[in-house]
Amino acid sequence: MDTLENHLSLQKEKEGLVDVYILAPGITMSFNHIYTDSWTTGDGALFSDQMLVVNFCLRGRCDTSLTGNRYVIVKEKQVCASTILPTKDFYYPGRLYEGVQLYIDLSVLHQAAGADFLSQMGISVDRITELFCQNTGLYLHRMHDTLSALVKEVWELQKKPEVGVLRYYVLRLLHTLMTMPCESEPDTYFTRSQIAIVKEAESLILQDLSRRITAKEMADRFGISESSFKLYVKGILGDSYLAYFRKKRMEKAASLLASTNLKVIEIANMVGYENQGKFAKVFADEYGISPLEFRRSTK
Repeated sequence: MDTLENHLSLQKEKEGLVDVYILAPGITMSFNHIYTDSWTTGDGALFSDQMLVVNFCLRGRCDTSLTGNRYVIVKEKQVCASTILPTKDFYYPGRLYEGVQLYIDLSVLHQAAGADFLSQMGISVDRITELFCQNTGLYLHRMHDTLSALVKEVWELQKKPEVGVLRYYVLRLLHTLMTMPCESEPDTYFTRSQIAIVKEAESLILQDLSRRITAKEMADRFGISESSFKLYVKGILGDSYLAYFRKKRMEKAASLLASTNLKVIEIANMVGYENQGKFAKVFADEYGISPLEFRRSTK
């Protein structure tokens, strides 16, 4: 962990990096690079009983809490605004999330009584909360082109961040958020137990990709129907059971082709294929070239 006066950096080897910048009392921005399935909710000092958290997702997925033990999945190119405090560690389906988050402590801003820099710049956080979070405490919508382009612009700032510039972009992000439709897009909600099932299934399969476990076998393991299991996987991981784990097998194969001198048939066996020809076809469908051509291109 690296800490400066207004900067906290939390890095976990092979799991990700979160850079947090305290921009003003009660106003924090973070740049999140997550490459694992779970990340701690972190320093409780970031959260009070009255928070507005705005999540701009660039790549991947993450879950976010609703009331009544329900969760929704924030997807790529979506914005999520929430006043519901996280009650558990964050889950990242697919082990990938890149995005920008704003943490706004409403109690600190209320105590400032209009003297905070957002209010002085004409941004009413109470108005944002009223418009987007009043009914359910959570807002979720695909970003329109203007907001999406702005978030990508902000993402580039992490290469050389300056507090004054980050403050300026907080104003722009919140102002542009106000141009979004106020109603959330319809989405599927999941219970904590449903998310736990998918998380455990994903972990089991990725631990040993040489094993072939059918959706029926996995559903039986959790005592649910195959159709329900497939529905949870599709909603949480974003693809069908077969398609999602086929892609993960090919990603592992690509990594082994690039980083080892193992034979193609050995790599095929390691990702669950006994037939080298079938493996080569699936690999070519995913990457557009054969395994050997891919290996040559990485050397």
